[in-house]
Amino acid sequence: MKYKLKCLIVEKRNAEKAKKYLLKHNMLNKGYKVFGKESFIYFPILSGSSEKELKRFGTLGYASFEESKARIDYKKELEKILSKANGEMTKGYDLLGNIAVVDAEPKVAKQIGKLILSLNKNVETVLRKASAVKGKYRTRSYAYVAGKRNYIAHYKENGCIFEFDVRRVFFSPRLAYERQRIASQVKDGERVIVMFAGVGPFAIEIAKKVPSAKVIAIELNKYAYKYMLRNIQLNKVESVEPVLGDVKRVAREYRNFADRIVMPLPKESHSFLDAAYEVAKQKAIVHYYTFVPRDSNNARSLLLSFFKKMNANIKILNERVVRPYSAKEVEVVIDFMLSK
Repeated sequence: MKYKLKCLIVEKRNAEKAKKYLLKHNMLNKGYKVFGKESFIYFPILSGSSEKELKRFGTLGYASFEESKARIDYKKELEKILSKANGEMTKGYDLLGNIAVVDAEPKVAKQIGKLILSLNKNVETVLRKASAVKGKYRTRSYAYVAGKRNYIAHYKENGCIFEFDVRRVFFSPRLAYERQRIASQVKDGERVIVMFAGVGPFAIEIAKKVPSAKVIAIELNKYAYKYMLRNIQLNKVESVEPVLGDVKRVAREYRNFADRIVMPLPKESHSFLDAAYEVAKQKAIVHYYTFVPRDSNNARSLLLSFFKKMNANIKILNERVVRPYSAKEVEVVIDFMLSK
């Protein structure tokens, strides 16, 4: 069986030089047979290969190729590269629907990007993390790696769809299980406040799962708020009330409102415990996310100490590690009931 693929077409006298270059830079699509026709050689190339670099050897076009008997296992090739990388890259890469995000040096990221495009036909763009998460909106910079030059993600999760600009907002697909877990706990008619709501994943997934729940989604970043409005429309959820503003100020308008509070800002959640206390009804359930050292977790004692000062009691319902964050820290979630 033959497949129409992108290829590099070179004169026979330049074929050996072109082949060495393609192999050295991981551009040759080894799953298909190279062939000759008249005075030209046709090399199948991987998606995302640099056209500018290859044009010095010949021309780019499309041709029909037969599968090679020793078809390359792209997944194994990707795992091989990842195993040599350090830090977060050893965990793989993040898929945001049509966008894949890798964390590696430019040269390694380029190799990984080509393999991702070959492995996943839904991925159109590969980006590289170009900075740490920073600023009050917890955003980061990205560098283009391969595929289409695009920064707008179209991402599906737990039956919902989300659209957002990866450069303007914070979004982690690694919290998909947490969003599903919390949505499954919400009961009919509950009133929920989602702090730091971002583009709306927690709020929208709750509303989709439990249409009778009333969900207040508070977000400070105007770009995230804009995309939250868009995502509410895309998912056709009417019970989410988006609020643009600072959680501490908005909390005054929702005193004793919430049966459930979601606090997915692990870097600074402790600074908003007073706001959680203000909006909570008697025996409200709070989902508190925070970073803790891998070898010592003092989050529980911090919560107990804070609410003791407020003359309130808490009952720990659940505590689990959500994900590794760095070599020294992990993100944890503590679910607790608050009694005033």
